[in-house]
Amino acid sequence: MIALTLLVCLNSSPRDCHQENVAFDGSIMQCAMFGQAAAAEHMQARPKWHLARYRCSPRRLTNA
Repeated sequence: MIALTLLVCLNSSPRDCHQENVAFDGSIMQCAMFGQAAAAEHMQARPKWHLARYRCSPRRLTNA
């Protein structure tokens, strides 16, 4: 499983940023190729925010 992590910042206050994790079903290579498009699609519903960066990485399993 791959984690697509977005760093999003508020347009009106660019230093107000936080991370959002977006579900990405695919390989790390697919995320590298299509992650930007998935991030853009995710951001369409958030007009007050802009995408500062994104990252694809293996999802870490947690013991819950």
